[in-house]
Amino acid sequence: MNHPAALLLPAPRLAEERDGILSLSDGAPVTVASPDLLPLADLLVESLHTATGVRPSAPRTGASAPGGIHLLVDPSDEGVAAIPPARGVSPDGSPLDTERFSVLVDPDGARLVGSGAAGLHHATTAFRALAEQSPRQGSTLSIPAVRILDGPALAWRGLSFDVVRNAFSRAEVLRVIDLLERYRMNVLHLHLTDEQGWRLEIPSRPALTPPGTPYFSEEDFTAIVAHASARHITVVPEIDMPGHSGAAIAAYPELSPTGIAQPVIADPMEAIARMAAEDFAPQFLDPRKDEVWAFVDEVIGAVAARTPGPYLHIGGDEAFGMPQELHDAFVTRTREIVRAHGKEPVGWQETVRSAAEPGELVQLWIGEDPLPDAGENPFFRMLPPRLIDMLATTFGEAGGDPRRMIAQRARVIMSRTDVAYLDAPYAEPSAEPEEEALRSRLGLPTYPAVTIESVATVRIPGFDEDSDLDIIGFEAAIWCETVQSFDDLTFLLLPRLPALAQRAWDAGPARPWEDLRPRLAAQEPLWRRDGLAFFAAPSVRGR
Repeated sequence: MNHPAALLLPAPRLAEERDGILSLSDGAPVTVASPDLLPLADLLVESLHTATGVRPSAPRTGASAPGGIHLLVDPSDEGVAAIPPARGVSPDGSPLDTERFSVLVDPDGARLVGSGAAGLHHATTAFRALAEQSPRQGSTLSIPAVRILDGPALAWRGLSFDVVRNAFSRAEVLRVIDLLERYRMNVLHLHLTDEQGWRLEIPSRPALTPPGTPYFSEEDFTAIVAHASARHITVVPEIDMPGHSGAAIAAYPELSPTGIAQPVIADPMEAIARMAAEDFAPQFLDPRKDEVWAFVDEVIGAVAARTPGPYLHIGGDEAFGMPQELHDAFVTRTREIVRAHGKEPVGWQETVRSAAEPGELVQLWIGEDPLPDAGENPFFRMLPPRLIDMLATTFGEAGGDPRRMIAQRARVIMSRTDVAYLDAPYAEPSAEPEEEALRSRLGLPTYPAVTIESVATVRIPGFDEDSDLDIIGFEAAIWCETVQSFDDLTFLLLPRLPALAQRAWDAGPARPWEDLRPRLAAQEPLWRRDGLAFFAAPSVRGR
């Protein structure tokens, strides 16, 4: 049997197996070094009970007790201090040295130490993962002794989550947050608006969320942010502008150049067919109109007011049919509005085409081959010529974007389609008919199908090789054009999300597949226990 530490994801920098066993039973003492750590200790007790059935005692402040769990923050701890700080940009604005941690398990008890509150939280998730992989007899867990020292190499590690193409409930978003917590990711980038819908209540603009349409109320959004914050995950809300604004224009047609809204079509294939119609006109928020700036200021102000994190994402991608000078004007002024409301803007890579201040956060998403010919990808034969022309115009500039990022000293979040997109189809066939049906239906055919090994080991600029880009973060991305349910979502996320969480945690060359494969395989019983659909890839099981 593998030592539980050999099955941890992300894999730690140091896992030193030791002699002995900690017998952790119901009622085991849980102590914290200071009262401010009691909420985290409560969270640990509840998560241990949910994961293993063993419930330690209610936490109390005091010294460590025999056979129990002790939590403390101590940046000067010898083991913790030996771990280098993360590089990049912290999504919550905290120092870069607060995520390091130590876990020491021996027969006398468990000692969890963080260099800061976030590091201590990571220590609790690592300890829970050890407990989950340890044998249980009755109400007692037998956790093998081990010393773990760890910390992320990269400070910004997240998931860009499209909640527009398929509307998710508040409870479902909270379950995604719990997955991010498990794999020590610290950003939930919520893509809240697009052509197909507007998913966040703006009280002063009720037409954006008419009765009968799904959206997050102010109360929902507050609960999502609070659930994430308790787990040291920062919510970065995205209001996608000036393109991808069909839902906003449907509510307020005067925001578009023509003053006429196109129909909002939820199905992506129907939407593509609509672009071939003679009366189709590209839609975007027109920066020449005063009412557009009143709308943008109102919306950004409302979102900023309920977002405690320092960043707000303005989109800026795929403004098909929009003249470049208008796009530049829109992006420049929108950045100013975001800052006037006390936040820092983040934008997709097209925003770098509008000259930015040094240090601007830009999300690199377009891969090296964004527009393959029809022979390489038959899906493109289905696209109307007008859309092909708009795609060619948008993507034709993409090759120069990295040079612009370097020249402007932009800070780059790596999310390229060919390294980070979780809506690419799975390449490996399944022996299970139901799973094979899901595999055939899910994932956009615009992207080449991928194996789990290729996802886990793909070469990433700035990780596997030197890059002049200032890569400060990594975000996986899940787009939901083909998703019809929460099960569909997790089927696309798992097992790829934890594989990419490992890449972001290391921010260096990929670990060998034979090291990662058993770690991924060990997660499957946990997902099954939690009722999460996942792709049981034959390669993960060593077949």
